This record gives sequence, structure tokens and C-alpha cells, in this order.
Amino acid sequence: MSGSQSRQLIYLVLAISGTVLTQRANWQFIQESGGFALGEFIAQAGATAAGQSLSWDLVIGATAGVMAMIVEGRRLQMRHLHWPVLASMLVAFAAGAPLFLLMRERHLQQLESANG
Repeated sequence: MSGSQSRQLIYLVLAISGTVLTQRANWQFIQESGGFALGEFIAQAGATAAGQSLSWDLVIGATAGVMAMIVEGRRLQMRHLHWPVLASMLVAFAAGAPLFLLMRERHLQQLESANG
């Protein structure tokens, strides 16, 4: 297995894990609170100093990450760039970022193959 194929497999596993683990936690929140109340979700995320630290880390990191995805995706003329951006915003950054890296790795591999 080449380095690119290994990275693609790792990115795929991370994208799946980022989706499954974050959604499992979201479903647990929904069950515990009797529905998804965004205000309560945000309040609980900021209820402790540790939660605030992780929340700010995610908001700032995800914002920079999505900006970088858009810039790099356009630079490389990647198709279907909207999927990792949407996944980052609607599912979890932990799903969207590895999905983008998987797509980027595949795109670079295709470019390399096309250029000999």
C-alpha cells in the first residue's frame, strides 16, 4: 500500500469516526434533554471552564479549517468541495476535515497519475 493509499484509509477512518462519535454524543444529549434545544446545547457546552476551552478551540479551529478547505480546494480546482464544508457545518468538523483531506489526497493522486 502506497503512502497516499495509507493516508486515504486513515482519513476515511477518521471521517467515519468523527461522524459516528459526534452523532452518538448528540443523540445522547437529545435523549437526556428530551429533544434538541440549541440554546441548552450551547449552555451546557459552556457550563464549565473545560467545556468553554473545548468550545472556543472548536469554533476558532473549525472556522480556520473551513476557510483553508475552501482556499485549498479552489487552488487545486477540486470538485465537490461543498461536501466537506457542509459536513463540517452540519455534522461535525471532526467529520468534514478528514473528508476534505481524503478528497484532497485522492485529487492529488489523480493529478499525479494524469501528469505521469
